[in-house]
Amino acid sequence: MAIIKHAARQTLGQLIGANNPPVEVPNDSQRQYAWGKREVDTYWSDIQKFMKARRTGSEASAEYFIGPIVTITDDKVTSRSLLDGQQRLTTSTILIAAIRDILGKMASTEARVMANNIQRDYIARKDGRHSRPQHFLTLSLFDRDFFRDFIQDWNETTGKVANTEKPSRPSHKLIQDASALFHSHIASALDGIPMEDDRLDWLDELKDCLVKGLVFVEVQTPTSSDANEVFETINSRGKDLSTVDLVRNFLMEKSRDDDEKNRVNTAWRSLLDGFERREDIEKFLRHFWVARHGDVRSHSLYTTIRADLTQRFELVTPRYEVRTFAAELQNASGRYLELITSGTGLETLDNLLDEIKALGADASYPLLLAVSERSDYSEMATVTRALISYYVRWTVVGRRESTLLEEKLFDLAKQVNNGGHLTAAVQQIIDWTPDDEAFQSDFEQAPIPKSTQARYLLTKIEQHLRREAGVDDVVVASSSAVHVEHIYPQSPEAELRLEDHPAWVNRLGNQTLLHGRKNRAASNKAHPEKVDAYSASSLLITQDTGIDRLWDSTAGRWRIRGIEERQADLAKIAIDVWPREARELPS
Repeated sequence: MAIIKHAARQTLGQLIGANNPPVEVPNDSQRQYAWGKREVDTYWSDIQKFMKARRTGSEASAEYFIGPIVTITDDKVTSRSLLDGQQRLTTSTILIAAIRDILGKMASTEARVMANNIQRDYIARKDGRHSRPQHFLTLSLFDRDFFRDFIQDWNETTGKVANTEKPSRPSHKLIQDASALFHSHIASALDGIPMEDDRLDWLDELKDCLVKGLVFVEVQTPTSSDANEVFETINSRGKDLSTVDLVRNFLMEKSRDDDEKNRVNTAWRSLLDGFERREDIEKFLRHFWVARHGDVRSHSLYTTIRADLTQRFELVTPRYEVRTFAAELQNASGRYLELITSGTGLETLDNLLDEIKALGADASYPLLLAVSERSDYSEMATVTRALISYYVRWTVVGRRESTLLEEKLFDLAKQVNNGGHLTAAVQQIIDWTPDDEAFQSDFEQAPIPKSTQARYLLTKIEQHLRREAGVDDVVVASSSAVHVEHIYPQSPEAELRLEDHPAWVNRLGNQTLLHGRKNRAASNKAHPEKVDAYSASSLLITQDTGIDRLWDSTAGRWRIRGIEERQADLAKIAIDVWPREARELPS
């Protein structure tokens, strides 16, 4: 078993800042810099989102957890050998250097002073004019010299790096590319800021977001063998020190005795054994918290939980203990698993939960979790039906702002958790749901480019048609032999292509369902070459909803008006498939 000396929260500035032990990638490490454009752009996008959230001034948005690092430290912690976390620290240093470079090229004295301070505080410093610089991050011998020459060894007088070391490895080119991308992103952002004082403020804010806002967990180990075991465990099992681990470590820290620590460990074993994917645990933890406290963003979840629980644990009356929170978390995880896997054991409810999953309506789960804590599963069908109609009418078909739907549902989950009545919650969802007139109008115009959503909508309409016709129902959604068919083809022959092709090809009136993979070969053909497949289909949505209106047999071309007519007919059916009114309201 690996020995871990210490695991602690560290900001980026604490990891690679002056007056802290330098970080070195050992020379026996075979890893080189490996982040390409996709990773660098994602990193930049995340920083920009965090920067925007941080401006709100809320405690929950003050920090952004970016991941764990594993180090080998000596007894006095005078140096740190980095085993895991190289890509994140290297990329962060490249971005800090890009801020320095741009400041160094600006005309004002203040900008040059800011650039020099960044260099001295977070990249490298010199004890004297002729002394060798001390680098706060040293890469392995594969990238060390190039990284120093291209990024770290900056001349405060000229405002330039030496840039004499030529790239000789693919990793060197990636370092160059990452630097160029950051320079480009920063330049684009500054283009919209005309005044130099405002530019300086923006660059200073960006620097502060990085060095004060980015948070890591540093896992310190005494030997390379311990570090390797920790590193292999993290990477081979895919169980990073994420928000879930941070919360566990916090609970262990706050536990008053071994019994409480054992209770925390029991809850965490339940989480790790119950969920198949690590990201599902992360999603559960957020939804568990949202169901009780309202909306919180993923990047600030740990900060929010820590602040709230610290305050509650310190209260003498009423006493709220670590063991209590651990038990609540474990109990909720069992119900959450049954909800996301449609495993409640009640066929009606499980079928509805299958629809939630097919729609990707994750925003529903905090409310469902809150309801499941207050009500039996047998009472949950009504609220689940209302959620499905709300999601379909508002988001999938109506294409309205999804964040507004989330905010409303998350707040409603909190109300239910605090004792709100289920009947009132259902009525609130109904009040939010677009009425029949708005839904029919939205449906008549709706493009559905996502095949999963189109499949769901068409399947539900098919099942409704079969019930109305008294035909034995068939399972369509789970059958791999049934696919979504574009009647007017996605890739039509050139002479038959509609003038505004993108506007019509994904309209729901142009989509239907077909059995059999053999029909896919004809999917891009003209209507006469596919008509036999439609007429032979056992699916009513293909037989009985007027597909022939889409083809003008006299002119030998596709008919836009036919798409509109068929979609208008489907819209009338949709009102009954996803009703707005409540059904079987619980007492």
